[in-house]
Formats: sequence, structure tokens, C-alpha cells
Amino acid sequence: MKNAGMTVALVVTLFVVVAGSALIYHFLEWEKPQIKIVESFDMIGQKKNISIKVSDARSGVSRITVSLTQKDRTYDVASFDIPEQGEFQKDVTVEVSPRKLKMANGPAVFQVKATDHSPLRNNITVQRNVTIDTVPLNMSLLTMTHNVNPGGTCLVAYTVSKPALKSGVICGDKFFPGYPETSASGKTYYVCYVAVPMDVSSATVMNITAADKAGNQSVTPVSFYIRRAHIFRDDTLGVSAAFVNRKASEFLQDYPDLEGKPTEIAFTMINDTIRKENENTIRSTCLKTSPQKLWEDTFIMMRNGATRARFGDKRTYKLDGKVVGGSMHMGIDVASTERAPIEAFNSGTVIFTGRLGIYGNTVILDHGQGIASLYAHLSSIQAAEGEQVQKGQVIANSGATGWAGGDHLHFSMLVNGVFVNPIEWWDAHWIRDNVQRKMEDVQSYL
Repeated sequence: MKNAGMTVALVVTLFVVVAGSALIYHFLEWEKPQIKIVESFDMIGQKKNISIKVSDARSGVSRITVSLTQKDRTYDVASFDIPEQGEFQKDVTVEVSPRKLKMANGPAVFQVKATDHSPLRNNITVQRNVTIDTVPLNMSLLTMTHNVNPGGTCLVAYTVSKPALKSGVICGDKFFPGYPETSASGKTYYVCYVAVPMDVSSATVMNITAADKAGNQSVTPVSFYIRRAHIFRDDTLGVSAAFVNRKASEFLQDYPDLEGKPTEIAFTMINDTIRKENENTIRSTCLKTSPQKLWEDTFIMMRNGATRARFGDKRTYKLDGKVVGGSMHMGIDVASTERAPIEAFNSGTVIFTGRLGIYGNTVILDHGQGIASLYAHLSSIQAAEGEQVQKGQVIANSGATGWAGGDHLHFSMLVNGVFVNPIEWWDAHWIRDNVQRKMEDVQSYL
């Protein structure tokens, strides 16, 4: 009986110890919260939004405080109290404004502290060394005259007072990056080619914009003069069912969804869906550009070529007399003899060769600093992707591939992936006034 009593006592004691340990573990847990600062940064400018994730898997998050320390002084940025237990993850975004906090430019420490709900109030602090820089960028416009045409190109040159993480020109709703150049005197400036909207007006906004590593952003307006309110042509084109069905069968190897589609549906898929997909491909391809200028002087034209369609033609398509869709012609069609040799209209790097939907066999050349040229409907291609080609070098032969009814060359010019009127680039007078003289003036000024 004595041994049995000892056994019972031992069991009770063990139970009490285990239960007590469980209670202690539950009520006096010692695990610290976890903090993750989502973005990596080492500078804070005039204003910066910082996202923070705090988690505590046991008792939940109780309090979060965010602060900056500079020269032994602490500046409170934000604090968050979570009075109820059970919030095991808390995501917050804080706005840090050193100017509002009356902080000086220079070194500082960004700090996040998190506390949990346990009776021990476990806490953890994460610190990050940063530099406060609230000095705005100062941009100076170097080109004074900006005469533009609807759908044309405008060159803007400017300087930035300190290194910019990103700079360029916003025109309408599109951003065009600037590319650094060095003047004869060794000074750095930026050149930016801008695609002028086809519907440009006095209400169109054109601004230089720049941001530094600290996130400071500045804007400087660019004034411009619209030389002429160009009216683009309206054109109605008839297409036959035989043409649509023939082209649909040609496209099947790349677009199998066309198989078995009725003629009108096939037309819509080609003219709308495939066209949009092709233009997205062109846009992304043209962003792969050299920061250096690769072209010189006026772009040449196709030898013995006759213009068949112009840039900006607004086309309405009729299928057997019924309107089935429309498009905007974003290039110039030039016809010569069948399978005529196609020369590179200026020097550059081949950044695309191959089939491209409605454009058929296509070559795209990068001329640097966002400028590109496109040659489409080709019967054959002699250039290779990555090849450096010279002005006048034969790169292909004309043809009728893609959405083409006969042998010709479709030629397009693009600025940062946006189609612009090629006529300007063929015009020696335009090149002289709008590019060369501007650059000469910039060089003389700097």
C-alpha cells in the first residue's frame, strides 16, 4: 500500500509540474514578434511611404512604434496600438516626412519596435541606417524652341542639378526617358526624344520630370508651339471574304484559335486582337534601346518607291459592303518592284526579326536613345538579331506577308515604343532644325 501511495503521489506531482509548465508556457511565453520592412532603402527624401509587416504567432501584436533618431534626438513618426488579442499579423504603411519633423539632412537611424500581448511584453527593435536628403532636384531646360507637329517627334535637352535615378519628359499620359550625354567641356546633360500625340493641343501637358535616389521629385514645364493642325485622312477599304479566309489560314501557325472561325469573326480577331498583341510586342521590343545615339543625318527612303498609304490614315473596313471594323495606319506604305531590296534607312542594331502577325515578316532596328524603325510585310530577311547594320545595307526584301494585299514595304518610326510620323525623319530640313541645331546650341551653351 505504501508503494501504491508513493506512485499516486508521484503521478500527481508530475501532473502538477506538467500543468504548471503548460500554464507558464501559455501565459509567460518568451517568443519575440517578427518585423519585416518590405522595401530596401538607405535614403529618405522629402516624403517616403514605408510598408512594414509585424507578426507574432503566439499572443499577437500589441503595439508598433516607428521613429527616426538623429544626433541623439528621437523623432516619433507613427504608433499603432492593437488592444485586442488575436491579431497575429499587422501590416502598416507609414509616411515619413523629415521636413515636417524638422530634421536636418544627413545620417539618421530608422527604427521599428514591436511588442506582443504576452504578460512578459516581449518586444523587438529593427534599425536601419539611412541618409536624410530633402534637397530637391533643379532642372534647367537647354532647348528653348519646341515646334511640334501632331504625331511627330520633339527633342528636349536639359540638365539636372544632382544625380537622378530617373528623368525624362511626360507628354500627355506617356513617359519618355532622358539619356545622358557629355558636352565638349565635360558637363553632363540629358537628351529626350518625345512622341507628340496625334491629338496634341494647347491643353496637352509636356513636363520634364526627375527623381533622385531619396525619392525627391521635381517637375519643369516645357513650352511648345504647334506648327500646324494636321488633319489625318479618312479612308474606306473593302476586303473580300476570300482575302480574309486566305490570311486567316496563313496566320494559323501562330494563332491556332483562328481555325474554323467564320469570316467576320476571323476578321475581328486579326484586326483587333492580333493587332493589339502585335503592337504590345513592338512596344516592349523598342524599349530595349541603346543609351547612345546610333544614327546619323537624314533617314534614307526606299529606292524608286511610291507612297501608297500615309501615317495617321484612319481606315474603315467593309467586308462585302458591311462595315466590320477600323484601324489607324501607323506607318507609311511604299511600293516598288516585287521583292525589292530593302535597305536599313539608318544605322542601328537589329532587335527583332521574324513573323509578327499582321505585320508579317518584320525587322526592327534600334537607333539608340529610344528611336527605332520597323520594316514589315517582308518576303525574306537577310539581317540577324543582334547585328549592327549600316545605313544603306540591304536587310530584307519587300513582300506581301501579314495583313497585306500586295507586295510593298510598311515602314514605321517609333519613339520609346510609340509610333511617330516617318516623314519628319526623311526630311533633311526637319533634322537640321529640330535635332542638329538644337544639339549645336546645347554644346555652345555648355
